[in-house]
Amino acid sequence: MLAIKAQYNLGRIELIEPMPANILSAELNIIVIPSEKKAEAVIPSDAYHVQMRSSEQEFKQIGLAAFFDTDDDANVDWEDCFGLK
Repeated sequence: MLAIKAQYNLGRIELIEPMPANILSAELNIIVIPSEKKAEAVIPSDAYHVQMRSSEQEFKQIGLAAFFDTDDDANVDWEDCFGLK
């Protein structure tokens, strides 16, 4: 996720910050901060960050959570086992 500042004026949205060149298409979620209340609800762009997941978190997410925290899983470093480090 990436936050880009833009300005809306009379039906037009103008980007204030440039879009990175490697982004060819994107889904946009627009947060409207009216000009007269600009200081109230500002979300800093550095508040958005991408969280890297471990393979164990991904396995748990796809339904293999029952396998983890068992004797079969106790001493296995799964990232190392699959060459993900």
